Amino acid sequence: MKSILRIYKNIFKWVPLSAAITALDYFYGALTPAVITHISINLFDNAAKVLGGEPARNGLYLYAGLYLGVYLVNDLLVYVRSIALNAGIYEKGTAYFRIALYEKLARLPLMMFEDAAILDKKERAEKAVNDESLSAIFNHSFRFVRAGIQVISIAAVLSAYSYWLLPLSFLSVLPYLFARIVRGKEFASVKQHQAKKTRLQAYLWGLITSRRPAKEMRVIGFGEYIADRWRAARDEVNEELWAIEKKDAFSLLRCDAFRIVGYGVSIIVVLALALRGQVSIGVFGAAIGAFLSLQNSMQNFLSGFGWFTERIAYAKDYFTFIDMPDEPDGEIAFNGLRGGIELINVSFKYPSKDTYALNRINLHIRKGEKVAILGENGSGKTTLSKVLLGLYPPENGNVLYDGSPVADFVKDSFYPHISAVAQDFVSYNLTMKENVAIADTSRMDDEAGVRSALSDAGFANFAVDASVGAGVGIGSGVMGAAGTAVDASVGAGVGAHIVLGDMMGREFGGKELSGGEWQKLAIARGLFKRSELIVLDEPTSALDPLIETEILSKFMDAAAGKTALIISHRVGLCKLVDRIVVMKNGEIAEDGTHDELLATGGEYAKLYNAQAKWYRTKGDNFLVL
Repeated sequence: MKSILRIYKNIFKWVPLSAAITALDYFYGALTPAVITHISINLFDNAAKVLGGEPARNGLYLYAGLYLGVYLVNDLLVYVRSIALNAGIYEKGTAYFRIALYEKLARLPLMMFEDAAILDKKERAEKAVNDESLSAIFNHSFRFVRAGIQVISIAAVLSAYSYWLLPLSFLSVLPYLFARIVRGKEFASVKQHQAKKTRLQAYLWGLITSRRPAKEMRVIGFGEYIADRWRAARDEVNEELWAIEKKDAFSLLRCDAFRIVGYGVSIIVVLALALRGQVSIGVFGAAIGAFLSLQNSMQNFLSGFGWFTERIAYAKDYFTFIDMPDEPDGEIAFNGLRGGIELINVSFKYPSKDTYALNRINLHIRKGEKVAILGENGSGKTTLSKVLLGLYPPENGNVLYDGSPVADFVKDSFYPHISAVAQDFVSYNLTMKENVAIADTSRMDDEAGVRSALSDAGFANFAVDASVGAGVGIGSGVMGAAGTAVDASVGAGVGAHIVLGDMMGREFGGKELSGGEWQKLAIARGLFKRSELIVLDEPTSALDPLIETEILSKFMDAAAGKTALIISHRVGLCKLVDRIVVMKNGEIAEDGTHDELLATGGEYAKLYNAQAKWYRTKGDNFLVL
């Protein structure tokens, strides 16, 4: 009941006119069958007298006009309600429920998205919205109330003529109550435990239909395997639903058969009463129609119980997710970094994991310092950056900015001071300018700043259209200021240069970039934001090691005066930074300068010597030296 009241409150707040029209129509429709029954009895009785030779009475015309008027008003309201219901309740109402869900997702702690149980709840909440279950509850609850009023009002009219009609009406549709309640619970139970399976099904379908994995699936040849996995997941979900639907269909078939028998018996009973003179011809004619209307109302009323059993479970899933605690906000305004960042005995592990991703981390980063966090995949580098930025709360220990815990800062005052380039950066199908300037939308028209950020990220103009020119190979690499190629993948020829207003990506007919170029756009986006702390997570993983060094050199120049944290498993940047922190198995294995760590012959020396060949020229000179 609480979920229904919350749905009512939201619908009447979001679409008040549509909600009011829907309510008015349903309450009018609730009384219509009883009014029609009463009018029909008088209409048929007056008509019978006229057919018996009596002169026409005004009552005949009056009840004929009332009969027609009631139906005309009912049809008009049904038409208006149909518009209000479809355009208002289902379209707008569902859209608002979806917006509320997405706003909730934005307010949840990021840590929750690492928990499979939370993702299952999210799946069920999204299903409640996508299936329009919440808007349907609003609609069907009014239908349910209307059916109840119809049962009571029609029964009151019929009971004035014969009590025999009442028990037949109730008994003939009673099986619907049990059938719908039992089946409704089964449907809700199946839907709830299928959340993980439907997430898997959606994931596999995304692999099949998305552009990014298409090349790998086609070349390696495992596309059919993924398709088979999807079919298996689909069939498993559908077979469980079909089994319940089959039971439901047979249950309803038996109920329909019982109802039809009951309707036939009612005709015989009311006919016998009419032949014995216990009811008039008008009552006989109206009672047959009223009995059918009463049966339909009873069927809708009793079936509604089972329908709500299933749908309310969806509503509870939705509101359970909506009621999850928001990410707590701090109370201290962050006015900029003055001294430095300190991690004290910080430990962290992901949900459902037994081992710690970070274990007793102690680290101090001074303001303006450039620190490289190195380590092999899985060593805890990325997790460290998320904990350092306050995105994930540590299980133990503290993350302090100038001595204050990062969790204590008001987020709207803290994050404007921070910029980041994520390892799994997003390729936005927007214009070139928008791809960079969305980092600070207040400067969306700052084209000079966009060009500067692009230049600092490693390019100014570049060619991408391989089809331009007959027989001319067009490179997709970055072009330097003088038009010379700086990316090893650049081919010969002159291509079509992209300007700031050009759309990027093929999604909307724009120009596609290489993986490295998209990564450079992400770096430009990070540089465009006027922040004092910037974190780059594997910022050059898609670039050639030789280009990596050049871009990171430009980045260091652009980041002058900023505190920078660069996470990588490659050593090409190590001569450019002030300090190197080496991670291993969630712990800090080494901490020092390039020369210091190289002299110790530890983990850093191993990484450096293993990768040195990537950065040597023909003259065997290491580029970063």
